[in-house]
Amino acid sequence: MDVDCLIDYGLPNEYIELLRERGISKLNPVQRMAVSKGLFNGKNLVVAAPTASGKTLIGELGLVKNIYNGGMGVYLVPLRALASEKFEELSTLKKIGFKIGISTGDYDLPAEHLGRNDLVVATYERFDSLLRLKPRWINRIKCLVIDELHMINDPERGPIIEMIIARILGRDIQVIGLSATIGNPHVLAKWIRAELVDVSWRPVKLVEGYYNRRRGVIFYNDGRVERVSYRVGNSALNIAIQSILNDLQVLVFVHNRRRAEEWAENIIGYLGLYKHLVDKAKLKELLDKLKDSPSKLEREKIGRLISNGVAYHHAGLSSIARKVVEEAFRDHIVRVVFATPTLAAGVNLPARRVLVSIKRYDPRSSHYTNIPVFEYKQMAGRAGRPQYDDLGEAIIYDAQNDREGRKYIYNAPEPVTSKLSGERSLRIHVLALVSSNKIMRYDELLRIFKNTLYYETTRDHIFLENGIKKIIGDLSEWGMVNVREEYLEATRLGIITSITYLDPLSVHRYLNSIDGKPGELYYLHILASTPDYLRSRPYISERIVDEYEDEALLLAEEGIIPKPPLDDEYEYYSWLQSYVQAKMLHDWINEVDEDSIMRRYGVGPGDIYSARDTASWIAAALSRVEATLGNEDRSRELDILSKRLEYGIKEDAIELVELEGVGRVRARTLIDNGIRSLRDLANTPLERLLRLPGFGPKLVKSIKEQLKRKGY
Repeated sequence: MDVDCLIDYGLPNEYIELLRERGISKLNPVQRMAVSKGLFNGKNLVVAAPTASGKTLIGELGLVKNIYNGGMGVYLVPLRALASEKFEELSTLKKIGFKIGISTGDYDLPAEHLGRNDLVVATYERFDSLLRLKPRWINRIKCLVIDELHMINDPERGPIIEMIIARILGRDIQVIGLSATIGNPHVLAKWIRAELVDVSWRPVKLVEGYYNRRRGVIFYNDGRVERVSYRVGNSALNIAIQSILNDLQVLVFVHNRRRAEEWAENIIGYLGLYKHLVDKAKLKELLDKLKDSPSKLEREKIGRLISNGVAYHHAGLSSIARKVVEEAFRDHIVRVVFATPTLAAGVNLPARRVLVSIKRYDPRSSHYTNIPVFEYKQMAGRAGRPQYDDLGEAIIYDAQNDREGRKYIYNAPEPVTSKLSGERSLRIHVLALVSSNKIMRYDELLRIFKNTLYYETTRDHIFLENGIKKIIGDLSEWGMVNVREEYLEATRLGIITSITYLDPLSVHRYLNSIDGKPGELYYLHILASTPDYLRSRPYISERIVDEYEDEALLLAEEGIIPKPPLDDEYEYYSWLQSYVQAKMLHDWINEVDEDSIMRRYGVGPGDIYSARDTASWIAAALSRVEATLGNEDRSRELDILSKRLEYGIKEDAIELVELEGVGRVRARTLIDNGIRSLRDLANTPLERLLRLPGFGPKLVKSIKEQLKRKGY
């Protein structure tokens, strides 16, 4: 189907010309089926198709049609990094006059300003928070695209997607769900009352294979057999080296961060003269970008690896280092990346050949277990670069035997299932519904929950009702909901808890734990003990945690941190872990440098920033809770703590870091030189600022312009 045909469906010439500018002259089989199934007639759609099959354009076409008809569109993704990527991608629509916005944080802000846009890109969590806050523009939405719909299988994000859909089903909003290949797309389509587009087509042929270690060969599903002649390391390294020497770029998925780093180091010695073939100008450009990494250890390690055509990629890297690695791989400076599977669900980084591990260590059983077929397919889907490769190869490098390898290649992915029935999900979303309506009938609450995938697939109304009644009992006991016959009414505490996007249990535990006049370490220990922090805390090894046990017990005895629960071994160890997390955060807000924190706690810069972001959000949210309860002193202390966590600074630097370009290091440089406030900074001559380390002409000019705008 030529894109010129889109004019028959109500799309204007200017948009069709834009598609041609982007190199899109025809719709592919997946896109054609979406059109035939009612994409332009307002039908809900579930599109299940492989990676790189053009699903995003289907969502875009639906958005454009609805926006031209006077509506507003929203595009949802699971991760902030993906939101930024989609925002950039969809920003080409600015050429035809569309206004594009993005929103990924600030859960407690209604963001009325987003209503000035035609299209908003947001994370699931942010849009869920907006449904609670009800900005006026919400009623203008006519098309909602949910990317990565298979994330409904995720215990954390799945319930959020379910409740977003449950709340909008029945409204005059077209829902377009985009998903990788899954085992039960027809079930999702039935639930969303949608037409199903289930097509296996992909632009680059995918060939799958597995490595038989005993025989030293790779068996492909197209009948080919490839002998692996290298025997220098493990299977992944042997195949990777052979691939690189055959001029193939390789992405190796590893389930362990430290192993990814070790393998990247190990392979350097086998790449021969490759480093001499690297584009020196491009390499210098990448290394210059890497200088912005706050960690000297990271800069040196990643810089050395990239210079040798190698890299690793995982959540422990800073965002700067991750972007540099991704750019280096796209530009062929790097020939092989060892990555954890988070890359498969995140950034679009295809490779000619992808090596996949199907075994993951399970700490609960102390054994390696096989991953689901669906996870393998997600990683395998990264093989093959559109417009560059005729085919992509996905190779399982750790299959135990031929039967196991063939199982992953030929078996269908598992069905996705609802994860809504857990207590955490229920209490968050029950409170969200009641608080966003202030007063709500119980039967109306139940009706919305009957719009969920959970109810669609189980029809277990007794379990659902009993679960909701238990949650309402808890919320009532915690002072968040009042029950008045068949009506539910959110209290001020319940409303602020929901608005700030906190788990009600986090607020309840905080209020039960806080006492007297806590110090900053006491606050940090409570923050690190909340369910909201626990679900995403960085891993710190047991060995390191155990080193701090005597110190933690002494501080608890002195009342500097909460006392431990001595009657429960699991709760006691969780308390000890929370202390070590709190201590790491305490180092951060007292301006200990990143490299020292990394060495002390065995974490990466990405872990520090993730912990910082989570703790800063919880502190800011609890500050609002305390303000709502009339506790102004604690509210102020938590607000200050939130800012210190955000920037990694002592309290005296809060005013200075408000300026763009003045981070924790430069703020301390200013203070050490007697410049303690914005007024001091405004009165400091340019010549003196230029003499300070880290203050170049461009930054100093920017600082002076910012100060002028602030009235100094």
